[in-house]
Formats: sequence, C-alpha cells, structure tokens
Amino acid sequence: MTNCAIPGCRRDAAGRHQPFCVDHYFQLPKPYTGLVTRTSIECSRAEDPDIKQHLQEQLAGYIKSVAAKLPSSGAATAPQAAPDSARRPASAPGVAAGAPKQGSLL
Repeated sequence: MTNCAIPGCRRDAAGRHQPFCVDHYFQLPKPYTGLVTRTSIECSRAEDPDIKQHLQEQLAGYIKSVAAKLPSSGAATAPQAAPDSARRPASAPGVAAGAPKQGSLL
C-alpha cells in the first residue's frame, strides 16, 4: 500500500483511488475528496500517454490544494460555541418571534 498523501502522515492510504488515509479522508470536505477520487479513476483509465500525464499533474495539484484545506492543529477541528454577541436573544416561551403580545394596545 501507499502512504497517505498528506505531508507528515505515515498511515496507509484508504484505497486504490484514494490517496488519503481514513482519518484525513473524513476530515476533508466531501466535494474535494470526490474530485480527487474521480480524477484518480480517470487517470488510471486513460490510455493516451499525454492525457495520462496531464491527469497525473492535475491530480497532484488537486491533492496539494486539498491538503492545504486541512486544519494544522487539532484545536481548529473542535467545534466552538458562538460568542454571546452572535447568539439570538431567546424569545418568551410559547411566543412566536414577531407575534404581537396579548393585551397590549397600539
């Protein structure tokens, strides 16, 4: 098996057309991993040497770009709570937002 394409990772890649280990695969956004997988499959099926070379270069660029999307530390992947200023104020229970209060006169 080959090693994960992420620099510094020594784990095995997840599969024939997947250059990332399982941990990195699930840290990446699905559209990026799908693009890399599709390009890898297309590259392996190419018969023309020029097209194959082009796809290999394109795949290397995609992998480099995708690797840059990974957070550099574990702290960046942890979900963070929104600051108090970003939270919506809680409305009174049972009252729909924007509904007029009962008993108030215009």
